[in-house]
Amino acid sequence: MTEILRHYLHYSFHSLTKYDYMAIGWILFLAFLLIVLALLIRKRILAYFLLFLGLFLLFAGPPAIKFVMDGYLRAVKLEIEKIKPLRYSRALIVEGTLQNRGKIDYSSCDLVLSVYRPDTFMKRAAAFFKPSKVKIVRYGRPLERKESKPFRIIVDHFNNRSDFNVTVQARCYP
Repeated sequence: MTEILRHYLHYSFHSLTKYDYMAIGWILFLAFLLIVLALLIRKRILAYFLLFLGLFLLFAGPPAIKFVMDGYLRAVKLEIEKIKPLRYSRALIVEGTLQNRGKIDYSSCDLVLSVYRPDTFMKRAAAFFKPSKVKIVRYGRPLERKESKPFRIIVDHFNNRSDFNVTVQARCYP
């Protein structure tokens, strides 16, 4: 879990563009403006509402902007075509295609593969936060707009021979 969190934070700060900085700056300016207005207004209910709205924008605004910009500027479609555990070796091979659907070109992408067992709902939720196997692969080839490229991930020391689920996420950098 710590590896995924560390990688996500690195990705979040590494993938910011000038549009992200402008949007986050605008949200923070608006949040501080609402907080200052809340301090200057005499009516208590309106002041509390503006203070709540300002604090909400201050804490929830930057992650929301990052989420929206990732869906618009850095949209990636990832399709898994084949998942094959090798019979005589402790390895798993995952093959698929990566397509840039965003508005900018990417210089590189990181592919995060997680393997977990499909159990009951509660165990699946726990496995989402702590998968049995995590592999992060640097996909170093540039990916231009509307372009698709194949990928292949090989997971060594794969011990899970029973039923398992695989998820792959792509995090791309401009």
